[in-house]
Amino acid sequence: MSGSLVILDPTAEQEPIGRRPATRPDQLTGPLGLIDIAKPRGDVFLNEVERLLRADLPDLEIIRLRKPTYTKPSPSDLRAKVASRCRAVIQALAD
Repeated sequence: MSGSLVILDPTAEQEPIGRRPATRPDQLTGPLGLIDIAKPRGDVFLNEVERLLRADLPDLEIIRLRKPTYTKPSPSDLRAKVASRCRAVIQALAD
């Protein structure tokens, strides 16, 4: 995937805070974790992210993971699984 990157901040900040994206490698290598935080339609969004990634990077290993609920932090077993199995993560929510 190429082109410019636009990051939208959904918070209602009165004075926006400057943020920099996390450092990214020159090339995306797997395994890549796609984490659904369990909000409604998050799976629909991640299905589309996965479809786009597979079209652009067909050999990329993708691991789908899901939090039990969006109302609490990730349980320790999920965090351990992410840490041990994933080189990079996309965590997404939707409504």
